[in-house]
Amino acid sequence: MQKLRSIILAIAVILALESSVWSQGCAMCRSALESSPEGKVLASSFAHGILLLLFLPYIIFATISWVVYRAYRRKSKQRFGESPNPGQA
Repeated sequence: MQKLRSIILAIAVILALESSVWSQGCAMCRSALESSPEGKVLASSFAHGILLLLFLPYIIFATISWVVYRAYRRKSKQRFGESPNPGQA
């Protein structure tokens, strides 16, 4: 458990340090879209696209993790449910 916590903390620190570099591209594209008259309509769609690209991988990862966790719990219940009681012969 401690090793998993350390890995998650390391990933969070790496992501926090580089967030300004990642967000710069989206801000530049959005400002380029908003500067043209026909781009103002596209700017709102572009913002929704950014949100979709941001949250979709997290939703997929959470779904897969939930399925794996559920399968693990089901397998562990079967394993402990099928083991005979040592007190009964």
